[in-house]
Amino acid sequence: MSTYVLKPRPPRLLGLAALLVVLAAVAFGVGWAWSYRFAFWVGAAVAGGLGLLLVLVSVVALRRRRLYIDLDADGYAIWGPTGERTGTWKDVTRVALSKRRDKLALYHGERRRTIIAHPAGYPDDEFLRLRHEISGYLDE
Repeated sequence: MSTYVLKPRPPRLLGLAALLVVLAAVAFGVGWAWSYRFAFWVGAAVAGGLGLLLVLVSVVALRRRRLYIDLDADGYAIWGPTGERTGTWKDVTRVALSKRRDKLALYHGERRRTIIAHPAGYPDDEFLRLRHEISGYLDE
């Protein structure tokens, strides 16, 4: 059995969080150097607190959007933010990759499909290895 973990790209809020933490450090330094310590320290505490809160929210969002895929000789199990799906290889008739190579469709006959969409919106090496392994199960 093999397990794949598809991770989303880091949110843009991390850049803003980093900027706020740097701003907090600068405000703390300026407050230390000048006689306006209290005002700058309060500003540094607010900016630093907001920056750390944004980092925390971003990390939680990254963890919740992960997609986990287990493959074995019998079938697959996919679970993530939208729920869980399972299936067997004997029911899968073909596999198709989207033009952007960020989605993988497992066809179960003509009507039913299981779509594996990479949470980052672009393919990475893990996603391409996943596709290769799934194709290997169908060739057997």
